[in-house]
Amino acid sequence: MSREHRDPDCIFCKIVHGEIPSARVLETEHAVAFLDVNPVNKGHVLIVPRAHHRQVAELPDALAAHAGSLLPRLVRAVHAATGSDGSNVIVNSGRAAGQTIDHCHWHIIPRFFNDPVDWPWPHAEYLGDEIGQMAFRISRELVEPPLDE
Repeated sequence: MSREHRDPDCIFCKIVHGEIPSARVLETEHAVAFLDVNPVNKGHVLIVPRAHHRQVAELPDALAAHAGSLLPRLVRAVHAATGSDGSNVIVNSGRAAGQTIDHCHWHIIPRFFNDPVDWPWPHAEYLGDEIGQMAFRISRELVEPPLDE
């Protein structure tokens, strides 16, 4: 992982570089984790790479692996600190997926039985061999080399 990319207009870049205060819970050379100021539930943590990349597909593989390696430790810490019954670990990638800040980030949302948070996703249905065709199409796209920074 080499030199950081930065967007001077990005709120997460400003937070990562200390220009906007945050309630940080973990810092590494390549990522910062802090409490979301608009949490779904109290204890909602964001993991934000220091380098500016808009979406998951733009992340170099090493940076994605680093951020992913922080997840188990942070989920355990959030669970212990909040007494949660479970958690959602989410990445919204792109506007259609609900991403509102164009800097890739992970959400760790503590969940509690009977909390008011709903998960209303409908289920799509594959017809005939559509599932096999989709698996083939996705597999075929994996031939590209990994992204390097």
